[in-house]
Amino acid sequence: MNEAEFCLRAVQANALVPAHANEVWCPATAFVGSDADQVVITFDQGVPVAIDGETVTMLQAVQELNWRVGGRHQPGARTLIAAHRKLEAVTIEPDLLAFKRRIERRWAELVEDGQWAAPLREALDAFITTSQEQVTGEVRLDLRDRLSPAA
Repeated sequence: MNEAEFCLRAVQANALVPAHANEVWCPATAFVGSDADQVVITFDQGVPVAIDGETVTMLQAVQELNWRVGGRHQPGARTLIAAHRKLEAVTIEPDLLAFKRRIERRWAELVEDGQWAAPLREALDAFITTSQEQVTGEVRLDLRDRLSPAA
């Protein structure tokens, strides 16, 4: 699996945010490269495919959001995860979503422990992919408030 595929799986598993980082965005004192008030992220089956209507790859999405959001601790990836979670909350049935949240944690533990090639990680990938079938739509984030994304 290449780096882009890993990043996609990590976003779908909501697992790129370091355990010590609780904020979605860094404080307002962080550099922000864009003066835009909002950003719209489009997802197709859990995959970010556009930023403000412009088609992007996973890497381009992370880079663009790094520039727009600014700050430290993987701001682009963290922003994608926050947007992805918001979309999941309105597109995935509640019982399935609750179970997926448990799967996310286990997936992250396996990866953190160097178990990337483990059969369990591959099985969890299959579950995560299936859970993303309905995770399609747009999420609008308000960049004026760096601590909480708008619905």
